[in-house]
Amino acid sequence: MPSAARAPERDDLAMPTAGVCTLCGAPIPSGQAVEGSFCCAGCARVHEVLANLPPDAHAAYVAAARRLGLIATAQAAREQTVETDAAASPTHPEARRETRFRFGGLACPSCSWVAEQVLLACPGVEKATVDFFSGTGLVRYDMRRTAPDRLAETLKPLGYRLGELSETEGLRPSQGLTFSFVAAAILTMNLMSLSTLRYFERHGGLDAAPEEIKWLEFLLAAPVVWLAWLPIARRAWQGFRRGATTMDALIAIGSGAAFILSLAALSVGRDEIYFETFAGLVTISLLSRLIEARLRDKTFADLATLLRMPVSRVRKIEADGKIVYPGVDSVRPGDRIVFAAGDVVPFDGDAASGGATVSEAVLTGEPRPRQKAAGDAVIAGSSVVEGSLTLAVRRRFDETRLHHIAASLRQALAAGEERLRSADRVARWFTPLVLAIAFLAWAARVVVFGWAYAFSAEGWFPSIAVLAVACPCAFSLAGVSALTAATGALLKRGILVKDAVQLEELNRVGRVVFDKTGTLSEGRMSVERLVWRGPPQPALLPLVLAAEAGSGHPVAAALRQHLEAHAAVLPEGEIIDKPGEGRLLQMADRTFTVGSAGLFEEAFTPDGADERHTLVWFGENGRAAGCFVIADALRREAKEALGRLASDGLKLELISGDRQAACDWAARSLGVPQVRGGATLDDKVLRMAELKRAGETAAFVGDGTNDALAMSAATVSVALAKSTDEALAAAGFILLHGDLKALPDLFAAGRRLTHVIRWNYVWAFAFNTLFIPVAALGELLPVAAMALMLVSSTAVLLNANRLRRRLI
Repeated sequence: MPSAARAPERDDLAMPTAGVCTLCGAPIPSGQAVEGSFCCAGCARVHEVLANLPPDAHAAYVAAARRLGLIATAQAAREQTVETDAAASPTHPEARRETRFRFGGLACPSCSWVAEQVLLACPGVEKATVDFFSGTGLVRYDMRRTAPDRLAETLKPLGYRLGELSETEGLRPSQGLTFSFVAAAILTMNLMSLSTLRYFERHGGLDAAPEEIKWLEFLLAAPVVWLAWLPIARRAWQGFRRGATTMDALIAIGSGAAFILSLAALSVGRDEIYFETFAGLVTISLLSRLIEARLRDKTFADLATLLRMPVSRVRKIEADGKIVYPGVDSVRPGDRIVFAAGDVVPFDGDAASGGATVSEAVLTGEPRPRQKAAGDAVIAGSSVVEGSLTLAVRRRFDETRLHHIAASLRQALAAGEERLRSADRVARWFTPLVLAIAFLAWAARVVVFGWAYAFSAEGWFPSIAVLAVACPCAFSLAGVSALTAATGALLKRGILVKDAVQLEELNRVGRVVFDKTGTLSEGRMSVERLVWRGPPQPALLPLVLAAEAGSGHPVAAALRQHLEAHAAVLPEGEIIDKPGEGRLLQMADRTFTVGSAGLFEEAFTPDGADERHTLVWFGENGRAAGCFVIADALRREAKEALGRLASDGLKLELISGDRQAACDWAARSLGVPQVRGGATLDDKVLRMAELKRAGETAAFVGDGTNDALAMSAATVSVALAKSTDEALAAAGFILLHGDLKALPDLFAAGRRLTHVIRWNYVWAFAFNTLFIPVAALGELLPVAAMALMLVSSTAVLLNANRLRRRLI
């Protein structure tokens, strides 16, 4: 909590009159006081913190808390302020906003309670929940009556900081390009308008254009150099340094030459000025880059979740037994950390005591939680399902396997941005050829007409026209426009495209590798069937529900969901928990048991049960009357989706961290010929690398953190909507509806996309083949070349729009 110079007056915390809470001043119903003078345990804890403040500290905190009504005064206990300015009418739904904020300055869990109460006291705030351990909170407020900056100012005197999570996510890739394109387009339009006067003068349509127009054109063209040409030239230079001649080289050299020669002509008083040609070429090229950047906007937004753990603080047990709340980054090996049910473990360590049930599915793919005994290893990313876990830390968060996975993903994703696009693959041979033709056209005129002709408009215009008519805009749009059309169409069909490069690779995929748990299966336990030992006894089913009431174990949740129709009347009794085994329901006249076979003297084995199943028996007096057969059920649409993929000629493979028996059963049920169970995270990555070395283009479909590195190693990667943050970050595509039937549609769209892109390239290549010789012979002005280039680009865009109509 923040410090201050002036000491608080101790009567700030004096006991109020009987029947009023010491902290908040609320009336206390008779006989319901907590610790003698508080309305609830929360007020008692916060009062304890305030009462133990040293006399020379935190005066500002106490004063601000009293002003906000968190510490009662005699006046506050007697009065209640009622807001009448806006409470008379209900909040309009369109004026209500719910935002998640980042909270700073929270020193202990009581701080989160104080922050909540302060926010709830603000006009217009309807709901406020602050989580100390994650350092985040959710606030619902009326935008007509308050705003985030007002909320932040309200919290500031208490030493708390509030900011929107989006403030740390950075700018979208297209934001800078959008500004550059709009500014360059406006300047280019003005340049073309001014150059029209000179053309009219040259062809007799105007007596004399003002001489100042040339310098005005230069002033308009100069910012275009900075906004549009320099980034293109920088990319071209980087390509030259790597030994690659990209499409950027054509526009950089052609437009740059037009600008430099025009500037030289202007400086010596000649009329051969073509600043508008320079500006038009680079502005159209910038438009192509802008379209491509828009495709990546969603990818950068999704990457904001990478490496963000669900907790930022933990409960640490000091040597004297005192509980403190350090940040995750300050925890060191040897520290003892306590995790409650529902918490995510951010460290590798060992269980200091037994009894907690932990799910490690995030890294292992095993859907069934396991009970941890003292000394058992616990890996980062695990979640505590039931009980309390005391962990002896072995590795800090930044040394854990989970952290290394996320860091590797960042590197893989960054490397993916550097992969050559289809336009640049064409450029490897096309660009040097065009440059050679442009140089030969200029050299031929020098040989024929001499060096005096070399730097005249007649000498260099044909070469500039060659570079202009061969401008990469049509080639770039050939792929980008089709990718944009496909991205929009797929989004309407529930498929989010995160990596446009992978769209181009879909047609080359010959094998699809699937994870099982959470991908082909539901990823949660469900009752497959109920087997009775003898005649059915449905009267026992409400007893099962009663015994499993309140349990957070996934098996208990599966039983409750299966038996929800029997929840009308539940018997009463005392529940006795048997950690790792089951539960007893102790009633007045009998004891009912639900759990593993070890709780029964006479259990039985249901027909058809195998290693993939979890068996839960129930009965009375040590004799099992029935057994629930529980498994991770396959998705209903999985068989149809995989059947369509196989009929399209794709090879199917299953690789999972689940048991081999469970994987074999899933493969048989779905018709997958190749299967491997018990696979580790490294096994999945090695398998994708093995396929790549064999020259096979493979796609990986997964949903967990343990799939993320394999997804990044695959040529194409697909995740379901409810995947982990790491899997979503690594995926090139996300099935937003979580429906595997969209998967065959995705690969079909990839085939159509490739067809359209190829025809776009054929058109662009044919166009260049026809008009480059015309330009080289001096029969095409740069302005006419630019107009023809626009015609070529328009044809490409129309063909891409045809793809969009076919996919929707």
